[in-house]
Amino acid sequence: MAELRAYCQVDRMQPQFASLFASSCRGFLSVEGMASLFLEIVPGIEINRLTDISLKATNVRPGEMIVERRYGMLEIHSFEREEVMHAGQMILEALGLKEEERLAPKVLATSIINKIDPYQAVIINRNSKGMLILGGDDVYLLEVTPAAYASIAANEAEKHCNIRLVDIRFFGAAGRIYMAGTESEIQAAAKKVMETLNNLEGRAQK
Repeated sequence: MAELRAYCQVDRMQPQFASLFASSCRGFLSVEGMASLFLEIVPGIEINRLTDISLKATNVRPGEMIVERRYGMLEIHSFEREEVMHAGQMILEALGLKEEERLAPKVLATSIINKIDPYQAVIINRNSKGMLILGGDDVYLLEVTPAAYASIAANEAEKHCNIRLVDIRFFGAAGRIYMAGTESEIQAAAKKVMETLNNLEGRAQK
């Protein structure tokens, strides 16, 4: 029986988030305004069956499907939020599970670097596909598990705060977020990220 690790719906993709996701996804590209669902399960290979169910039952499009050694991750999106919600419900029914049976997010690390050194900013920028960090910016860092929850946290931060999304990792052993901006905006974004993650109810992780 498959285990539901992560399940989160993004109601409306923000401009930076949609572009950053599209820059690395291997499926259908996302654009601002689309609704999205990020899903993570064990065993990983089961994600193929769930993708098949969602695509045949609705008009959603897959942005990414990743089968790792242990986990499987799927992202689907559409301009019609109802289609994404219906696809998600079909997946849950196929699993015989409810949304609340997902794992709750667990923050592994979170920190803010005040007035980052230009040399460190350049090193981070070379490994990212998003906006640039500039010397003197404040930078927010987050590591969370399951990894898929980095998606909704980053999107909500952009929705409510004037920050730059530098990098997001939404699959693998842990999800990561890098954001840059002014001190006040980064403080607000950090608060919004934690608020978003704390509102995702689920099973406690060991």
